[in-house]
Amino acid sequence: MRAEPEAVRARLLDTTFDRKFAVLFGTISVLVLAVSAAVITGDRWPYAWIAADLILFAVRFLLMRECERARKRGGTGPLAGLMAAGGPWSVIFGLGCYGCVVSGDMALAVLAALNVAGVVGVVSSRNAATPRYAIFVMLAVSLPFLAGAMFSPAPGMSIVGIQVPFYVAGVIIVLLQNHAINARMIRAELDNRDLAIKDALTGLPNRIFLQEKLRGMCSELAAPAANGGRPFAVLSMDLDGFKHVNDRFGHAIGDMLLRKVAERLKRAFRPGDVVFRIGGDEFVILLPGTSEIEATYLAKRAIEKISVPFDLGVGTAIPIGLSIGSAFAPADGGEPEVLLTCSDHALYEAKRTGKGRYWAHVRAAN
Repeated sequence: MRAEPEAVRARLLDTTFDRKFAVLFGTISVLVLAVSAAVITGDRWPYAWIAADLILFAVRFLLMRECERARKRGGTGPLAGLMAAGGPWSVIFGLGCYGCVVSGDMALAVLAALNVAGVVGVVSSRNAATPRYAIFVMLAVSLPFLAGAMFSPAPGMSIVGIQVPFYVAGVIIVLLQNHAINARMIRAELDNRDLAIKDALTGLPNRIFLQEKLRGMCSELAAPAANGGRPFAVLSMDLDGFKHVNDRFGHAIGDMLLRKVAERLKRAFRPGDVVFRIGGDEFVILLPGTSEIEATYLAKRAIEKISVPFDLGVGTAIPIGLSIGSAFAPADGGEPEVLLTCSDHALYEAKRTGKGRYWAHVRAAN
């Protein structure tokens, strides 16, 4: 199994949340088996199995609900706890099936075999995102059944026991294939998304992702700050003198300049800020949780960094400038189009007043 990137692992884990019905029907099937064992054998151990299964069902169901809530907030929740609860369940289930098989009753042996086969088969699909954990579950439920079959007084059960390793090995192969297929599909989907939302020249997010990100930030404005509803700034900017560089040195040098500008812009802003190239020599920066004073400081720092001449291997350092206009949410608006229009107007004023400057959007008086 290859090590997957974090984004692929996160998407794989998404497939493990929707398991409530599988757990519910699995619990019903186990209870039928355990009650049958209690009635047929007259022993007490099936009652302990019933109690343990009901307790673990309640715990797992609650953990799944917490994981679903966390997923809606963009997290994973107590996924480790959910998987940890599945470990004891698997061991107890395997021991219960062992008790059914060694009882010598063929009806219980058949029910146990059906349950083991069902669990192993379901796990190969539902837990394909976590193959090591899935293999542990398969072995925990099948090895006790295998041991029980080999020592069962029921005629012919040893033949069933001999078949178990081949069945489980085959399902593990299917599990690994499912994991590889799912991972490959997710990688392809993420690669296609990267192609759609990234600028091919600079590697920065493009206009499509800007609209998506801005819509998300605007939709969170009404939420408490703890849940992402923070004010933010939008900076629109373009380069002063870029056309002259393109005309004098050619598009190849112009492209190299844009890549170096993108690198400087990323260094000029904070880790949580997002730099977009929306076309030509135009860029937009989103500054989450930023006051007007902070935005002014960051914008002027970016202007200073870009004003340092660029060495592009043409025999002379190439100077260019940067003009920036800003808008602030929610003060200037709460819709993406409004904020971009306001920051564009401010950018126009910055260039009109001399270029290489920063200009904040002027709000109309009430």
